Amino acid sequence: MPSLDLEGLDSAYHPSGSAEEAFWSSVPARTPRIWVVDDDPVVHRYIADALKGSQYHVESWESARAAWDPLQSLEESEWPDMVICDWVMPEMSGVEFCRRLKGSRAGQFVYFILLTSRSEVEARVEGLDAGADEFITKPVDSEELQARVRAGLRLQRLTQALAQANRQLRARNELLESLSLTDPLTGALNRRALDQALPHLLKQVGPRGEARYRYLCLLMMDVDHFKQVNDSYGHYIGDCVLQAIVGRLQSQLRPSSLLYRYGGEEFVCITPGLSPPRCSRYAESLRQAIAKRPIDISPKRSLPVTLSIGGVVLSEDYRPELETALQQADSALYQAKQAGRNRVHIFTPTSEVYLPSSSG
Repeated sequence: MPSLDLEGLDSAYHPSGSAEEAFWSSVPARTPRIWVVDDDPVVHRYIADALKGSQYHVESWESARAAWDPLQSLEESEWPDMVICDWVMPEMSGVEFCRRLKGSRAGQFVYFILLTSRSEVEARVEGLDAGADEFITKPVDSEELQARVRAGLRLQRLTQALAQANRQLRARNELLESLSLTDPLTGALNRRALDQALPHLLKQVGPRGEARYRYLCLLMMDVDHFKQVNDSYGHYIGDCVLQAIVGRLQSQLRPSSLLYRYGGEEFVCITPGLSPPRCSRYAESLRQAIAKRPIDISPKRSLPVTLSIGGVVLSEDYRPELETALQQADSALYQAKQAGRNRVHIFTPTSEVYLPSSSG
């Protein structure tokens, strides 16, 4: 039998230079925790003696069951970095313990070494399928054990660093995606987000039991006389007014509603599940949320601001193309403005519902 290359094993999975330092620095430094699970106390003492003097925190368990139960109450940060476990034990075998541990989220990053006297290929395949990372054949050689522990812990730390880097990358990507779909001034969703969402929402409108929604309410809103605000007070005040409007609308929105800045002082609100009468009442509540009180632009000055709102309700009986639906909502908005502003018009295939303002 060829001799074991301990030097080669000890350097396995051991990157060098700045790349190694970058990976290691991303994983919080701590004393590695090693759990020894075996029903033979002699094995516990032997492994503890073999690892003595190393910078490890070693705990011993007399069975897989005894180790598994308290593991469930530990925080993920308290889980062991490595488990050295006997294959054959009463109640729960080492393979079953490995399968359960590797099946948990935190357990994926625990390096698992199985101790076994079995050398047949079928047994090794069973252990690998359960998630084992390494095997050590009994009787255990102390130098081989030390080398495999060092190599395994390095691989475990590298795996943790890669996982952490992936989490950070996903978080950055999610942030970038969120920023790309959000209007930076008001915090509302932007036109790009509307263009992505609306086609999918339209496909989900249909008969009860066959589609997700029976109705889809599409409202287009425009700030009345907004150019006068910019001309009289400047664009900074205009921006503040838009931010205040979005804040009020957001506080009034239904949980299922989505608010988009369509462009300039124009906004779109999409709400699934509202029939035409309910959509009309909802649009009126949004109009009143803005018109009911002036917007403060300084400690001593407030501006009365109003919205004109046009909308269309899509249903199982009326499902126009996307561009048609937007044009109908825009046309209803135009009619609200032509009628004197601070009003709501909801287009339906058979009629239009006109709701004048409380002062109109």
